[in-house]
Amino acid sequence: MEISLFHNPKAGDGDWPADKLVRLLEMSGFAPVHTSTRSKEMERALENPHDLVVIAGGDGAVAEIVRALHGRAHTVVILPTGSSNNIARALGIIEEPRHIVAGLAKAKRTPLRIGVVEGPEWTRNFVEAVGMGPVVAAIQQGAAGGKEHGSDLLGDRREDLRRIVADCDPLEVSLSVDGKRLDEKMLMLEVMNLPMIGPNLLLAPEADPGDAHLDVAWLPAAKRRSMLAWLKDPEARGSPFLRVRAERVELHPHGAGLHVDDKAVEGGEATLTIRIEPKPVIVLTPGDDE
Repeated sequence: MEISLFHNPKAGDGDWPADKLVRLLEMSGFAPVHTSTRSKEMERALENPHDLVVIAGGDGAVAEIVRALHGRAHTVVILPTGSSNNIARALGIIEEPRHIVAGLAKAKRTPLRIGVVEGPEWTRNFVEAVGMGPVVAAIQQGAAGGKEHGSDLLGDRREDLRRIVADCDPLEVSLSVDGKRLDEKMLMLEVMNLPMIGPNLLLAPEADPGDAHLDVAWLPAAKRRSMLAWLKDPEARGSPFLRVRAERVELHPHGAGLHVDDKAVEGGEATLTIRIEPKPVIVLTPGDDE
């Protein structure tokens, strides 16, 4: 059975090179057609992939390909080889690639909803979150510094974010959640489709990527010190974020930058609408052992 294999060779610590992944899939009876997510062939390969699409990489690669497949009749397998793997974790995919591939015969079909942020000038889909504040600055600094892979960067990124939170000003933002205005001084805002973002920051533990709701999570300005302590301790439970579930969010960023998944973008001066798309992408996730 021919399948499409999209692979980020630099994800995580680089423990899963292309030849190793191809052999693993061939041993399970598949005939993978390999495309590197860093190659010029990526866009063309996404135009007409096989019915079964395997993504080996971290959150960036997974989100990019899932967004591209949204609205099409493909089934996805995620082999998490990145540092954070927030998307895979949210779907209960926590094993190594060899175990995931071995269990595909018993896998279940699980919906993964896609979010959309819409403005008068642009529309973007997202898998993880749309947010404002320190995460945007951390993404910009990471891109400028060339940070992109290695499991040791989880701690580094958490510390980078901590330094930004220590000095950041409150956001200038107008926010409406299901028609109700949310007026509160906040340092960070994340409109989330997953429980975690970034370096495994568990900000919305009840978020379900398969339902039709968003989780709006924000850090009150008065909770700065609590957030700094929480970021310093990776084992700490219960972030100081406040949360509310929503079907529709209206956000006016007043010209400030946003992040849409792992990309920093200009927010502009217009009001943006954030919601969940009705049609999910189907992902194969671990089934019952029996």
